[in-house]
Amino acid sequence: MPLLNGRLSTALCLLVVLLLAGCQTPPQTRQLLDKPPAVPRQHLIAGVPFYPQQDYFCGPTTLAEVAGFYGKVQAPAAIAPQTFIPGRQGSLQIEMAAATRQLGLLAYTERGSMQQLLSLVADNMPVIVLQNNSISWWPQWHYAVVIGYDLDDETLTLHTGVTPNYQLDFATFERTWQRGGHWLLLMLPPDKTSPQLDPFLYTKAAQDLLRTQRDSAAAGASAGNSAGVSALRSATAQWPEYWLSYFLLGNHYAAPEGNSEPALALQWFAKGLPVARQQIAYLNNYALLLSHYGCPDAAVSLLDEALRLAPDNANLLDSQRQIRRQQAEAPQTGRSSALQCAQFSPVSSIR
Repeated sequence: MPLLNGRLSTALCLLVVLLLAGCQTPPQTRQLLDKPPAVPRQHLIAGVPFYPQQDYFCGPTTLAEVAGFYGKVQAPAAIAPQTFIPGRQGSLQIEMAAATRQLGLLAYTERGSMQQLLSLVADNMPVIVLQNNSISWWPQWHYAVVIGYDLDDETLTLHTGVTPNYQLDFATFERTWQRGGHWLLLMLPPDKTSPQLDPFLYTKAAQDLLRTQRDSAAAGASAGNSAGVSALRSATAQWPEYWLSYFLLGNHYAAPEGNSEPALALQWFAKGLPVARQQIAYLNNYALLLSHYGCPDAAVSLLDEALRLAPDNANLLDSQRQIRRQQAEAPQTGRSSALQCAQFSPVSSIR
């Protein structure tokens, strides 16, 4: 009997601990209420369509809802073949992102926060979230779309399952979202960004979209005018001090897939150079393009700058040999005019 009573006491203690944990305000909600972001107290994104979810179709359903908000009307059943895995009775996050790109939208994914979530909704960006509506060792995965919030009532508004505009309190939502790794997905047109986003993650997502459209035989636009290129341009406008988007645009226009437009490639490399002086890959590729374009002096200057940063770098040393070989094979006759080279000069690019 004492042993039984001891086990019963232990079980009751565990139950009390679990109940108390469930009653405590989770950390992100507490931080959100203590220091809310600079957003309106309430906001609801108008015009987000709703589709009642069929069994296990929460993935394609949420994709269809957000795509429809941005004018790309697709029924969930039309999206399902790209995302739904019958053996898993659902959709994995990687398939959700891939299907987003197939729709011509940028797939931005991140481990988010409650403050970020409200800020994105305030910017009229519907957010797809992954929830575990059960417990960690017996998960019930579910995708929903966050379309609104109310800081006074401490609730979020979601399209979820068969219920539109469902209101869920912050604390309960955070617990279910935390069990889903705080994962969020933004399906974005290429001209839409937000300071709430991470520049690297956005730029990577733009490059992934560009790569998808290059590989897709169904892409209606040429690679030079694709949504991926437009998204990279948007990145340079949103984060002008971040070098990677300039680098990817320069590489794109220099490649055959970008219609081999070296002058346009050089313009993007020149524009981003002031914020890329410490990036040896940037300096290396820019130097090679300048040399190919017939501007050896500018190319040598850039490569010397890169070698001062990494004197033993094998790629830089190989580029140095290549540029010297190009100079020897095409001395003065293969050079562009001084005026043409001046606009791409490493010195003139500092501004």
